[in-house]
Amino acid sequence: MNRGFIGTIVLIIVALALAKYFLNFDVFSAAETPQGQSTVGYVKSIIDTVWHYISGPAVFVWSKIIWPILKLAYDNFQNLIHMGQGVELPIVQSPSI
Repeated sequence: MNRGFIGTIVLIIVALALAKYFLNFDVFSAAETPQGQSTVGYVKSIIDTVWHYISGPAVFVWSKIIWPILKLAYDNFQNLIHMGQGVELPIVQSPSI
């Protein structure tokens, strides 16, 4: 089964919530133990290393692709709301990439 990154994060959050509810497991107290501190440090170093390699492409994709699409959608949604209120506004054109 192929799951994306967001799906994996949601699955982890749901698993932690279920562990808290059914097993009375507290993530924060587990992270305070020496083994928990070691694990948190290890995970942090992995995340830092991965971010070091993907930060350039990720920032490029965010600033050149994702942000303009979100801004265009938000601006057009705002224009739609204003037109529904009787204000005539032009539809925003997509920015040139």
